[in-house]
Order: sequence, then structure tokens, then C-alpha cells
Amino acid sequence: MQVAMPEFFDEILEVNEAISDADSPDVVAVIGAENQTKIDNLVHRISEAFRQSDHAVAKDLLLRLKYYSNVAEKINNVLQKYVG
Repeated sequence: MQVAMPEFFDEILEVNEAISDADSPDVVAVIGAENQTKIDNLVHRISEAFRQSDHAVAKDLLLRLKYYSNVAEKINNVLQKYVG
């Protein structure tokens, strides 16, 4: 089941706020693990969509993957600040 785009953007906003509000690298790492699970799931679903030649679904999922990838990059940047 697809999540409507406004709900998706709300979710991304909430994740970004959680990263900004995190007070330890452990909290950021948990958010990162949850985000990676979402990325892994999307990659699987994108592969399935292409296998079924459902390009509209693949396009939607790729857009979502881009946002989660940006979140992953933000998480990595925040974790790097804790390390060094």
C-alpha cells in the first residue's frame, strides 16, 4: 500500500526533526538503523516494480528512496560530528 505524498513528507520532516533533536550518537544510530530498513525495503520494492514493468510505481518508489538516502546522508554527517 502506497502512502500519500503529504503523509510521506510529514514522515520525512519528523525524521529530520528527530535527528536534529537527538542528544546522543546512540539515538542517531537507532534512527539510522530504522532509516536503513526503509531503504532496504524500498530497494526490494523498486526491483519488484521494474520486474513487473510497473514504471509508475518504480518512479514513485525511487522518489521516496531519494528522500531516505538524503536522510541517511544527514545521519552520517551527524554521527561524524560525534566522532571527530
